[in-house]
Amino acid sequence: MQFFDLKNKTALITGASSGLGEQFARILSAAGARVILSGRRLDKLTALVQDLKNAYPLEMDVASKSSVQRAFETLETKGEKIDICINNAGIALETSLFDSDDQNNFENILKTNVMGVWHVTKAVANHMKKNNIQGSIINIGSVNGDRVPALHGAAYSLSKAAVIHLTKTLVGELAPLKIRINCISPGWIKTPMLGSNAHKVIPHIPYGDIPEPDSLDGLILYLASNKASKYVQGACFTIDGGISWGGKSWGD
Repeated sequence: MQFFDLKNKTALITGASSGLGEQFARILSAAGARVILSGRRLDKLTALVQDLKNAYPLEMDVASKSSVQRAFETLETKGEKIDICINNAGIALETSLFDSDDQNNFENILKTNVMGVWHVTKAVANHMKKNNIQGSIINIGSVNGDRVPALHGAAYSLSKAAVIHLTKTLVGELAPLKIRINCISPGWIKTPMLGSNAHKVIPHIPYGDIPEPDSLDGLILYLASNKASKYVQGACFTIDGGISWGGKSWGD
């Protein structure tokens, strides 16, 4: 049995223009899936389409309910059938309790990281139900939303904790329809979101380095495939190089 063969499957990936989203698109495309690349930067999505075998760019701002609705109306018009959805779009900004928040960073993070996941999950779940698709929804959380909250990161940590809990909460509604929903909580990974902070975080990683985005390839393929993970429901997988271990070495 070809556990990770995704031929004749279609995957929707939010935040697909760079970082983890771009890598998710590449690995799913390599496994045979048609990939729908969604995001706010249509020019970057269009450029990525040129590199992939079977891809389509879709302008969508997950923080906007109306934008998500328009995007799914477009997909319906085109006759697309979504088998896999990866809720990857997210933003990370500092929200210190004692600093001013003139840019409304706290609210904007929650709009994108929480409401964005809700808007897309609701749309894709109804799409799957309507079309009798036994699909897979994969939410991207963070180790900061689980056991390692980020300093000056109240909004980000809160948003990712909400994503993890939302994943578990929706099992009761989705499982009877054979729609699977699971979550991946990565630690620090070499993406534009990490910026120039690599030297600050490496000492906190027991494994000793920061991996490339392809470090999640195996798990993404596993959760995307009904053949490989058909009984996996409501799970949250932490991939962080040991950050959340919480122990100490001898002599510490």
